[in-house]
Amino acid sequence: MSESDRVPRRRLGEAERRTALLEAARHAFDAAEYSQVSVAAIARAAGASEALAHRYFGSKAGLYAAMVEHALGQLLERHREADAALGPDADGWARARAGLHVYLDFVAEGPNGWAVLMRSPGSVPATALAVRDEGRRAYRRLVADMFALPENDPGVVIALDGYLGLVEAACLAWLEDGGRDVMRPVVVDVAVAALTGALRTVSPGLPGPDAA
Repeated sequence: MSESDRVPRRRLGEAERRTALLEAARHAFDAAEYSQVSVAAIARAAGASEALAHRYFGSKAGLYAAMVEHALGQLLERHREADAALGPDADGWARARAGLHVYLDFVAEGPNGWAVLMRSPGSVPATALAVRDEGRRAYRRLVADMFALPENDPGVVIALDGYLGLVEAACLAWLEDGGRDVMRPVVVDVAVAALTGALRTVSPGLPGPDAA
């Protein structure tokens, strides 16, 4: 191949390089335990140098926390897109079901990496757990918005945190069962039933999913 036939290597900008490193990190941490993954391997997969990865993220723990934040941001953005696609007339229950399907898709794309954050939090940096917890709060705000509930009301917080805890536990059980598509409706139905009971406790006048 002559010099003129070679495709020139495109120089990535900082934002693109950071994204490439974060995506490579997500694949690496989904495939192996945190302790078994190196920054050097992630950098190679992203076509970057280890020094650059350290310059952007400071450390392996910083890269991991940034990866979790990036993934949660993608999840929330997908949730908003699915929500918007339903149109302004969709009720909270339709929006909740759509959100659950988005969440299941997200979990299925990176089952091992997601499960570690939920099942083995002691094996990952505390900074990543703080990001995970902020993601839970953001998700709680989304659900509160679906039903026009005051997100800072103590009863609403307890109800929605309990609901989100059940969703996480149900998803773990689903993954341990093999993540079969046939069981997805079961996960969604169980989650909606739990949300129905929780919201009827804090907001008795709220129509249930069977009111439509």
